[in-house]
Amino acid sequence: MGSTRTPAALYLSLVDPSSAMLPINRPIRLVTAEGEIIRGRRLNEDTYAVLLIDDRERLLSFDKPRLREYEVLTTSTMPAYAGRLTAEELSDLLGYLLSLKEPIQGRAGGTEQ
Repeated sequence: MGSTRTPAALYLSLVDPSSAMLPINRPIRLVTAEGEIIRGRRLNEDTYAVLLIDDRERLLSFDKPRLREYEVLTTSTMPAYAGRLTAEELSDLLGYLLSLKEPIQGRAGGTEQ
């Protein structure tokens, strides 16, 4: 995570996750023809169909015309930590997230940081 995101982007994700969301990462809520409510994240979408992963990690595909409701949400499912954490706690969390980097393969097949 620390190798792919800037400190400013990570900070914004922590204090205001809804404003930091890319459109493709916005959660969706749909209601099937049978009345089942499903929430998840879009993996692919076109005019006629949507492919998503739901909160139980199931890969699901739906034909849009057969849905009762289909809504792209603008509020992140991640809570905002502004006001929940002190400035020091936010700084510590940001430092930890920035320290997370992909491991580098070592010569003996192990991993190094």
